[in-house]
Amino acid sequence: MYNNTMTIKKRLFFSYTRLIFLSFIAFGMAARIVMFLMSEIESFEFNREIMRNFRSSPNHDLIMARWILVIALFLILISMINGYLTHRMSKEITKPLETLGEGVRQVQANNLSYRIDYQNNDEFLPICEAFNEMAEKLEVSTTQREKDEKNRRELIAGISHDLRTPLTSIKGYLEGIETGVAATADMRKQYFYIVKNKASEMEHIIEQLFLFTKLDMDEFPLKMRPLDIYPALSYMTDDFISEYASRGLEIILQEMQKDIYVSADVLMLRNVIINIIENSVKYKIKEQGQIQISAEVENNFFSLRLKDDGPGVKADILPKLFDAFYRTDPSRSRPGSGLGLAISAKIIERMGGSIQGELPASGGLTIVIKLPLVNKPFS
Repeated sequence: MYNNTMTIKKRLFFSYTRLIFLSFIAFGMAARIVMFLMSEIESFEFNREIMRNFRSSPNHDLIMARWILVIALFLILISMINGYLTHRMSKEITKPLETLGEGVRQVQANNLSYRIDYQNNDEFLPICEAFNEMAEKLEVSTTQREKDEKNRRELIAGISHDLRTPLTSIKGYLEGIETGVAATADMRKQYFYIVKNKASEMEHIIEQLFLFTKLDMDEFPLKMRPLDIYPALSYMTDDFISEYASRGLEIILQEMQKDIYVSADVLMLRNVIINIIENSVKYKIKEQGQIQISAEVENNFFSLRLKDDGPGVKADILPKLFDAFYRTDPSRSRPGSGLGLAISAKIIERMGGSIQGELPASGGLTIVIKLPLVNKPFS
């Protein structure tokens, strides 16, 4: 609750009103003094002759002096009243300006968390609120810029590492061919095969980086359309089951509610699911791992859950899972570009959804994807 609901215009109006009112009071007081003095004059105005001789009498100067004193006192009183009211109004105007000035100085000193606490409900209130809103946006923008700068540095470091590893291998095998280490035709064939695979690995990293950059700059167009999610997921997993079974990962798609539609780019959604499954394959600890895909509808969102039985991660690592080139393996020795989950996060965000990691009580890692529901299209 504001402690003052009067605007500055109202304050000025009442201040001038008080000035006029007090001026009348001061004038009345002066008039009463004059009337008192006039009664003294009338006490010795017994006839016209005395009145004519009054000016030459010693009382004339005394009365005139009293008149001058009354007028002087009236002017002094009015000046004091006016000075007091002017000072009071000036203080009510300059104090908010000083408060705003202090806010500007704090922002100039890079104290972007500073907020003006202004309680008067007057013309300065929206200005102070606008200042606080500006400071908040500036703080968010600065924090985001610092985060982006940190991400860029990590991105450059990640690119350097992930490209240097296959490039070093390619260089080594080519030197082996050049120096005659690969003396036989079979060895040369094997070396060429390794070089080709390493070149394909580098190409994949560059393609992933290109996709991530396009998504990050909002320059990658998505082909959004209403998608009946359960048949789409069934079709996708049918393609995956045999391939990943041979790589030691069982994919289980649980029954879902029918006729649930989301707005999505089906190819990009497929890429997201592949990235998550690839992550489960990469970090599985069992010879035969498993990933379960389930879903539910809640609060106008379709929630897709992909839970594996791998080693999971530490709780403090969960927020970093979707950072570019972040790996839970500190040695960074695991294969892959480190961009899969980061790309997945960008794609889901572009679709208007969200993605996050959870640690189930039974162990492993669960990736939760939420997409907004849409109405079933007319056929």
